[in-house]
Amino acid sequence: MASPRFDRLPHAAAGLLLAAALPAAAQDWGGALGFGSDNVYRGVSQTSGRPSWLADVHYRFDENWTAGLGASAERPQYQSSGAQFTLYLDRLWQLDEDWSAKLGVMHYESPWNVWRDELNYNELNAAIGWRGRWRLSLALSPDTPGIFSASGAKVGFVASAELSYQQPVAGRLAANFGLGYANLKQVADLVYGYGSAGLSYGAGDVYIYSSVLWSTPGALRYNTGAQDRTRWVTTLVWSF
Repeated sequence: MASPRFDRLPHAAAGLLLAAALPAAAQDWGGALGFGSDNVYRGVSQTSGRPSWLADVHYRFDENWTAGLGASAERPQYQSSGAQFTLYLDRLWQLDEDWSAKLGVMHYESPWNVWRDELNYNELNAAIGWRGRWRLSLALSPDTPGIFSASGAKVGFVASAELSYQQPVAGRLAANFGLGYANLKQVADLVYGYGSAGLSYGAGDVYIYSSVLWSTPGALRYNTGAQDRTRWVTTLVWSF
């Protein structure tokens, strides 16, 4: 089974935890399809608290390089449903039996968004994982749009960090925990934190994740309509 782009799943628990299993077995084509009760990315709802779909297709050149295209539902406040697309390239390392790492670049596009011209931006991300249990990641963007900035900033530098842990419970049932921090000082004059706690279960190539997510008040200033700082999100994903 190829490894899907788990760090773009619709809520923090799935992305923070399963992407730790890097690198995966070498294959050519792979992907994922899923549906969730919300699309929460780095503590912020992308669908105004509404249900969301996701899709991913990627090509594994060898054991070290992966390129792919991801998409997920997007519904900004006062707008119709649309989609956000991500184009990515990752370099993977198996450092030893326990440790793995990733370095990647990603480009974001929101073609149906009213602010689509301001929502094309890029990101450099890195992650290190231990035994598929612990994962620490860092993302840096030099040109994140400032469309929510009261100061009128157009683009700026943004950084985010995430730490996650997965604890096997029984078979393929696991408890998942995650914490994150986002610094948007240059584009929105705010910083905020977020986290998640829940369970995941796998049956064949299908995974289900159910977690309670929360965020600090700053996240509500940089959102697409959802006003709940704490909520349950459940996501079903088929990977192939």
